[in-house]
Amino acid sequence: MVLRDGRPDDRPAIERIARRSFDRVYAFFALRGRRHASPLLVAEEDGTVVAFLEGRLFDGPPPVGYVYFVAVDPDFRRHRLGRILVEESLRRFRDRGATRVFAAVPADNGASMGLFKALGFEEVPQGAMRQWYGRHSVLLLMRMMLAPHEVLLAHTFADLSPASVDAPSRP
Repeated sequence: MVLRDGRPDDRPAIERIARRSFDRVYAFFALRGRRHASPLLVAEEDGTVVAFLEGRLFDGPPPVGYVYFVAVDPDFRRHRLGRILVEESLRRFRDRGATRVFAAVPADNGASMGLFKALGFEEVPQGAMRQWYGRHSVLLLMRMMLAPHEVLLAHTFADLSPASVDAPSRP
């Protein structure tokens, strides 16, 4: 297995995987999101792209990571490819200064829910975004485009809230 950054010529493979992995609406957004993904990661087996991850890093004090889409070709599932992709995205988000990474998973997607929870993600109410990011939380939620049936998950690298990172230390 080779893990690498996605390229423009990966579009047909990403489209194939998205259509095999998601319903029409999610496939549409996965294809549309590819253009602005950072990171855009793909996993190859024998030169064929068999999985991808689209992430987003939202600027702010501190930056916020978002795993937008992760998909594995059904013929290659159960090979830990999704886990490898998410772990690499977490590393990249952390390296770029993010203290938290979010993912939104449909409540009925047990496989994805299990993957994210195994990697330290926890379910959080959307009200937690307001607590952590104040007035910027509304903008973050809008940019994430969460659907009502999705569960918001968060992985935290540090125990401090973004507000406390900027707060002066007490003597």
